[in-house]
Amino acid sequence: MMKKLFPLPLLALLLTVTGCIPAELQFHPLPENPADPVVIAALLPLTGSNKIYAEQMKEGLQAAETVVNQRQRGISGRRLQMAFFDTKGTAEGTAQALQDARSQGAIAVVAGYDTGEVAMITAQADRLQMPMIIPLATSDYHSGSSPFVYRNCFSDTQQMEVLASFLAFWRQKNTGAIVTDPAGDDEYTRGISRNFTQSVTDLGGSITCNMVLQNGQLLTEGQLRSLLMTEPQFILISARGQRAAQLVRQLREAGFYGILCGPDSWDDDEFTNALNGTDPGECVFTAFFNPQNNSQEYTTFRQEFRRRFYHYPGACETQSYDALIFLAIALNNTDNLWDFDRNWRQIINFQGAAATYTMLRNGGLDRTVYLKSFGVDRSSGTPRPIPRLTKELQYSKLRDYQVIE
Repeated sequence: MMKKLFPLPLLALLLTVTGCIPAELQFHPLPENPADPVVIAALLPLTGSNKIYAEQMKEGLQAAETVVNQRQRGISGRRLQMAFFDTKGTAEGTAQALQDARSQGAIAVVAGYDTGEVAMITAQADRLQMPMIIPLATSDYHSGSSPFVYRNCFSDTQQMEVLASFLAFWRQKNTGAIVTDPAGDDEYTRGISRNFTQSVTDLGGSITCNMVLQNGQLLTEGQLRSLLMTEPQFILISARGQRAAQLVRQLREAGFYGILCGPDSWDDDEFTNALNGTDPGECVFTAFFNPQNNSQEYTTFRQEFRRRFYHYPGACETQSYDALIFLAIALNNTDNLWDFDRNWRQIINFQGAAATYTMLRNGGLDRTVYLKSFGVDRSSGTPRPIPRLTKELQYSKLRDYQVIE
């Protein structure tokens, strides 16, 4: 049976007193030959249903690998080597990928892509004693599942608190409804809806209607009528891709003219392209990434990425790039979880390619959350929605933003 791990703050006290590191917090040793590289495994669904996103993540990690080896001189004076393993998005594929990663001497893991896939990876973190970083999956559950698990993406709680605060304090809206579509990613969409409900009510607002779609269907006529009769000022559509776009169209065609809002999964070409030919009206959604970011780190990354891969990076590439940069910093000159966490918390007000980050105890994170809306390009005669930045908020400053600008 796995020994129970102490919380890291308590471990700090124990280590100070005893001067030793418990065996269950020790990392696997580096190869004896100092010429051998430090291997980090990326466990990605390269042939799964999310393979497009996995390929984008892979490119971001390859770009970061070059930077770590050239700019940061590797990890602990050794060359970093990324190794990519295909989880296939399945439990069997994940188990095999983890086994292959260990057999090739990997000492840490980048876990991707979506909530369910990442959960299958992080469930093995304690057993393998490998630090794992999550670039994109936002479930709050992951961070609390193991002291070996860290993230550079915001959580569902964080993004929904930002979204609810924007609606309450900048748009002065406090009554809303929720439509949840479990198709495709049940855990993610239900988690988003749950956290949004909590965030709205914490700010004194109310959710007057909460509908969950069944069997991959859209809203029925009766559901639409019941939803609109509650007179919501905003409606959260907790859904992905084309399904989210279909629901946007359905609600607008039914005569809803309030604010439609969504989570980070809306910041995706599949969703935006599915809205072509329509004006989605006023929308607001969270995002990891702003392509108009003018920071030096992003500008340099964007130029070098374009030169190497012949296209500009998006959220998957940028989040994955930052994840590996941080993992390399935390792994430098350490062989145990206590030192890793100490290195991690030295990342303060760090300007990454995607956001500004400050790392907190036990995998906690403060970072930038972007809010986007849609502009509409009508130059071709057919409306074409274009995502644009509405607001940029640092999560830790959220309480300071509770005024009307």
